[in-house]
Amino acid sequence: MKNNTDRILGFLGLPRNPKIRDKGARRTARALIAAAVLITAAAWTPAVAGPKIAVVIDDFGLTYPKNVPDEEWMKLAFPLTFAIMPESPRTTKAALAAKAAGKEVIIHFPFDPFLSLRLPPQEASAEDLRKVMDLLDKSFRSIPGAVGLNNHRSYKATQNAPIMRAFMGEYRKKGLYFLDSGVSPKSVAAREAASAGIRSIRNDVFLDEARRHDKAFCRRMLRRAADIARKKGQAVAIGHHYFHGTFEGLREMVPELQKEGFEFVFASQVVR
Repeated sequence: MKNNTDRILGFLGLPRNPKIRDKGARRTARALIAAAVLITAAAWTPAVAGPKIAVVIDDFGLTYPKNVPDEEWMKLAFPLTFAIMPESPRTTKAALAAKAAGKEVIIHFPFDPFLSLRLPPQEASAEDLRKVMDLLDKSFRSIPGAVGLNNHRSYKATQNAPIMRAFMGEYRKKGLYFLDSGVSPKSVAAREAASAGIRSIRNDVFLDEARRHDKAFCRRMLRRAADIARKKGQAVAIGHHYFHGTFEGLREMVPELQKEGFEFVFASQVVR
């Protein structure tokens, strides 16, 4: 303890082992030492990260005149993961622009109804798997820099364990992560991804819907994601780049949540 006191006194510019006779001076010296200890302890205490929220924006590659322009999405200053549709008019252009803007890029992969799949319940058909893997190969060629994949729609396929098991067995060779969009409450996609040894996670909240995509709805859903993150330590929220309400809701509310201590991250930072 004496050596620690000497070091602190030296840090404060006071003589070590001082012979202070005045009681008031001794009290002042003790107060200075206590303050130094508290300041030093605070400086050495590691910062505790706040709850994490990963926002994924789907359907890039398909953009219509009435939609929010891709360029506006690219300007948002917080981390976002952009899911790019394969075989779309702006697929490669959107992927390259997203990477240049510092966003995370993943493949927004459509099983059904984009692909005509039979989906037998007992075993994946060779024809189904061939169609899926052909599209996956095309997706990687047209979406440079992808670090993961989530499903576009695929309500039936993600409930079909045989095709999900077969797909994940091939997809794991890519070494990328998988996000189950949670289109169906009966989806087994995340389970099969985890069983295949793929880093994976499931979506928690949709920020918009086909019939509800105003700013107020987005804010309400983003608050729900924040509540989940506060309880679980993290949450994933998915929106769509078409909607002005989603864009305005995120632009307005993300800075508010950041001030509350929430950390916005890429989806790759919350997968397990």
